[in-house]
Amino acid sequence: ADVAAKMRREFLYWYPMDLRVSGKDLIQNHLTMSLYNHAAVWDDPAMWPKSIFTNGHVQVDGRKMSKSEGNFLTLVDACAKYSADATRFACADAGDGNDDANFAFETVDTCIKKLVKELDWMKSELSAAAATAAAAAGRG
Repeated sequence: ADVAAKMRREFLYWYPMDLRVSGKDLIQNHLTMSLYNHAAVWDDPAMWPKSIFTNGHVQVDGRKMSKSEGNFLTLVDACAKYSADATRFACADAGDGNDDANFAFETVDTCIKKLVKELDWMKSELSAAAATAAAAAGRG
């Protein structure tokens, strides 16, 4: 009885699922069957998935990402090569929803240049503020 109660608690932790996320190419088979299966198993719609979100595929410079093309890029690789911040900007710019996201190297390069320019400006402003504070302290 304890095992059954534990299994029930664990099951109820995951169900009903709030969100099922999947690629757009799985709408017609996996996601549709998931809905049919939930409806067949549970008469109570409260146990069915509350929502489904699908996403598009990832492209690199406008081409489908694939190992055979030689343009496969993981987030770890992108962060190591371009920095986490530049990768984050490029991913945010790539697109969302069912549209195919395009990780563009030009966007990453532009982000790096803008981030470096911003960092240089901040260093300059902080240096000027420190010099102003030091001069004011010397007058006091």
